[in-house]
Amino acid sequence: MNEFKTILTEYLSPSRTLETVVVSNKNSQNVFSIYNYEGNSFRVFKNQMNLMYFFQDKAESDFHFCTETELDSFLSKVELVE
Repeated sequence: MNEFKTILTEYLSPSRTLETVVVSNKNSQNVFSIYNYEGNSFRVFKNQMNLMYFFQDKAESDFHFCTETELDSFLSKVELVE
């Protein structure tokens, strides 16, 4: 099972944030960016380029979840690239 830790939270508005999260296990670790829209939509990005394209309306997020529980479940099980 993966462990995850938020290392940076940037507030875009009082109800919208960008979080940088490190997800790790004993073999690997990856960094994900998460756009939290009012606690009702969590968009996960594998890298900063995908995040930038999303805000330019050129691409969708890599993953999308409607609840924090779904997001946490994903982060705890996502396969990490070495």
